[in-house]
Amino acid sequence: MALHDYLRVARKRWRIVLFGLLAGVLGAAAIVWSSPREYSAQVTIYISAQTGADGAAAAYQGSLLSEQKVKSYTRLLTSNRVAQDVVTQLGLDLPAEQVAGKIQAAALPDTVLLTASALDTSPQRAKDIADATGNAFTRMVSQLEQQPGVNLPSAVTARVVEPAALPTTPTSPRPMLDFGLGALLGLVAGYCVALLRQVLDTTVKSTEELHRLTMAPNLGTIAHDPDVPKHPLTVHDRPQSPRAEAFRKIRTNLQFIDVDQPRKTIVITSALPEEGKTTTVCNMAIVLARAAHRVVLVESDLRRPRATDYLGLEGGVGVTSVLSGRVPLDKALQPWGKSTFDVLASGPIPPNPSELLASRHMAGLLAELRDRYDMVLLDAPPLLPVTDAAVLGTICDGALLVARYGKTSKHQIKTAVTALDTVSVPLLGTVFTMAPDSGSNSYYEYYSAPQTEETDLTATMAVDAVSAAPAHRASPHHENGRHGDQVAGRLPVEAMPHGVDRHA
Repeated sequence: MALHDYLRVARKRWRIVLFGLLAGVLGAAAIVWSSPREYSAQVTIYISAQTGADGAAAAYQGSLLSEQKVKSYTRLLTSNRVAQDVVTQLGLDLPAEQVAGKIQAAALPDTVLLTASALDTSPQRAKDIADATGNAFTRMVSQLEQQPGVNLPSAVTARVVEPAALPTTPTSPRPMLDFGLGALLGLVAGYCVALLRQVLDTTVKSTEELHRLTMAPNLGTIAHDPDVPKHPLTVHDRPQSPRAEAFRKIRTNLQFIDVDQPRKTIVITSALPEEGKTTTVCNMAIVLARAAHRVVLVESDLRRPRATDYLGLEGGVGVTSVLSGRVPLDKALQPWGKSTFDVLASGPIPPNPSELLASRHMAGLLAELRDRYDMVLLDAPPLLPVTDAAVLGTICDGALLVARYGKTSKHQIKTAVTALDTVSVPLLGTVFTMAPDSGSNSYYEYYSAPQTEETDLTATMAVDAVSAAPAHRASPHHENGRHGDQVAGRLPVEAMPHGVDRHA
């Protein structure tokens, strides 16, 4: 990975990095708050050696002997023998092992000096232990270096040259150092977790990655909008929003997929549920109809139909009713809005959706709709759970694959594409849904002028005129799903089946 890749990880997973930073700071605060204050007092001891001779050579040998003794005396300073002597001097109610743990010894490099530091929660007791350690150590050195039976001075002597001073500031905890170290460790830990999440995350997060997996053009990216569950028809409810403009971009791109061979019957599907395919197909129907296209939306998800719920229409009569021969197509079609486009609902849910969609009656139904309309959009079930979408694709001009940002995995995309390729269904393109806002909303709002539905219709006529003309031209008595003066989808009251809302 290059440097910009690591920066991209931090930018994408900044919440995890921030959480790690806060956790490190809070952890340091907890340590500082819970740790007792400890004070350190230090005493300095000088080691000297006497060789019994005069001259430079003797002085040099004495210096070497002192340096050799210093290394050994460092361990003696923290011994239990010295600690027991300290306990006796101060009358401490502590075991010698515990006092020895409070003492630290060090030899200053290239010198004959030793330092003994005492650590305690009381500054006065720390000073007393340090001074008592120095006194106990000098007496022990005198005893060890005194030759038995000889009344001569010790060859090596130890003297306290700098007694311990009373400490005024604690050496532990150190808030600035602890907080800085906690923040650094938290930042590193948070970034490591973010990097691990990035490596283990196999979901699709860019249109480039989606194109690489499908080898199909991306027709548009729909930004995430938390208000969509309540208002799914963005193009109708907020026609000037950037999200509505994204659907208009899909409309334009869809018209130029293949100008030599217009694609009129299109299956809109996804790899898994809850990826936004139904919302996408409903908004696509609206924008296509507003561009003077004769559009019909077929609710071909016979397992969990939801398009009619979004559009506010009755779903009790529809595809299954027509295929079973109980209701003619003209009476099953329902107009949406001011006859903007027609909707063929799912109808009663059948026990065998796949077989019904693969029947010759379904192929005949789509052929008739293809003759009547400029665009037939089919809201199909997801590809991975069931085969309905692949079955429909074999009798349509192609499929659009909807993928959700941060949810659809690369493996699921590949499996969905394979399902279409297996039955030779052309993948016309992809739609990337629920992507993070790119931040271009202000640009669009600045350059977009207030428009009505009528201005939207005329504004797109120039683009539509460039695309290939539909093969079928309706007669004056058979236009846009109408027969004579009666809308094909509007049922006479006496002809409506029992249980259907007469005011839908």
